[in-house]
Amino acid sequence: MKHCHKATTEPACLSDFRANHPDATWDHLRNERSCYSEIRDTLSSNQSGLCAYCEIFLQEDNRQVAHFHPKSDTTTAHNWSFDWENLWLSCKGGTQIHHHPDPAHYLPPLPENSSCDERKGDAILDSLVLAPNDVPAFPRIFRFKQRTDGMEIVPDEAGCQQAAIPVAKVQQTIDAFNLNCHRLSAARMGYYRPIESAIAKLQQSKDPRRALENLVARHLAKTPNGNWPLFFTLLRWRFNHTAEKYLLSIAFHG
Repeated sequence: MKHCHKATTEPACLSDFRANHPDATWDHLRNERSCYSEIRDTLSSNQSGLCAYCEIFLQEDNRQVAHFHPKSDTTTAHNWSFDWENLWLSCKGGTQIHHHPDPAHYLPPLPENSSCDERKGDAILDSLVLAPNDVPAFPRIFRFKQRTDGMEIVPDEAGCQQAAIPVAKVQQTIDAFNLNCHRLSAARMGYYRPIESAIAKLQQSKDPRRALENLVARHLAKTPNGNWPLFFTLLRWRFNHTAEKYLLSIAFHG
């Protein structure tokens, strides 16, 4: 889970819909297909193509607008459905059977392998977990542990202390979105192994330090279509100080 921010103001169609239909539900807006598509595409652009929670690529048929604070909450007059700051783009949490046999997008059994907004559901966790814009751009507050069957995401205690974010809150965020389900852990491992092999080969180069800097620049840069790389935080952690130096050089802000 990486820092995400809203680089643009809310789409005009969302403002108009909220003003004209103050008591409407999210389902009403979804029926306005052009507006829903504009909201979804704006969020995708803001997040540079990654799920706000698990950092897999957002495919056309495997993405949905997620409400960090549940839209079902009617305990106050505030309509959470149309609050721009409450909207993020998420994958469908591994629930899409038609994505089989791609294990990064679907892997039985469910619900053990569900994640992200699908896992959180309607739980009100605002004060207990981090929203994507609560995760700082610097320092990095997540690290990874290699297990026999996958890469587990855990709090980075030093980063949490530097950012003044309780380790327990970071762990609760991981748990609430089920970011260590076997599906995601195994997918990270599959992505991590070739990166590790590439790093090992650098020792054969004439200038390993420069070679590592070039490798980091290739793997952490945005893709030609403007997306951050898959499992961005995993790469950032593995490349360690060289990654932080590179991200500072490009003024990384999510």
